[in-house]
Amino acid sequence: MRKTMALVAFGALLASHLVACGEEREQGFVPYQLGQALVIGPEKGGTEAALEEACEAEAGEAPSSGACQTAVEECGREAFAEVVLDESRELLDVVCYPGNARVKEIGTEAVVSAEAGNHTVLVLDDVDDGADVTGDVTLTGNGAVVWGSGADVSVIGGDLNVDKNNAVLRGVRIQGDVTISKNNATLAFCEIDGNLTILGNNATVAECVVHGEVSIEGNNAVFVRNELGSETSLSGKNLSCNANVVLEQPAAESESDASPGNDTEGDAGSDAPAEPRPVTCSNR
Repeated sequence: MRKTMALVAFGALLASHLVACGEEREQGFVPYQLGQALVIGPEKGGTEAALEEACEAEAGEAPSSGACQTAVEECGREAFAEVVLDESRELLDVVCYPGNARVKEIGTEAVVSAEAGNHTVLVLDDVDDGADVTGDVTLTGNGAVVWGSGADVSVIGGDLNVDKNNAVLRGVRIQGDVTISKNNATLAFCEIDGNLTILGNNATVAECVVHGEVSIEGNNAVFVRNELGSETSLSGKNLSCNANVVLEQPAAESESDASPGNDTEGDAGSDAPAEPRPVTCSNR
């Protein structure tokens, strides 16, 4: 079990720098709901819970004894948390989003590139209007967060580069590649059109779609409920996995199948979705 602090929950916030147009807000506004949590792993899409109840499993049993509760309590009462569990409801990670954050919003006008510095939350808009950042985004500060409203509306047109520790990317589509060079990064509810390269340790990837190749060079990676387009297996040192599946590509309709009146005996029930193939995980 580990706990990832996306932002420092106490003390003075360090100076931040953002190369982008937008409105900056200090403490008092954050894009997530404080006092709430999302439990990721047992159900696709996660299960919402009050923060103080986030560690309670079905039938009121807490996973990993008191480890989960201790980690959530360290997030603070004025926080949002994501609790990541394995198939046995054992705790893999707790990601904390404290409320005393510096927030920078990118409005409806797209920007060419962006950098998020120490303890900055970069918020992408919730309008389906193309890429919010047309080029690359680089996380140059510790505890930087990129927060989107979903991969269908919050879009980075270039690459995402994580160059500092404790970074979080949530609810965003990246049309290029993602490279994680440092430790304790978290990707959640994201879609990556390109490749995902993990060089740092203790990365968590949950509820994401990755169309390109996945390379895990760092230790202690966690993969939970992801859909992978180019991989049927994952390998890493001390790798933890839960409910990852192969992203099935829709088969192209053949000319004979598309011909009018071409009915075959096997058509009945052909529209039923196939069970997704699991991604196998191994330690090396």
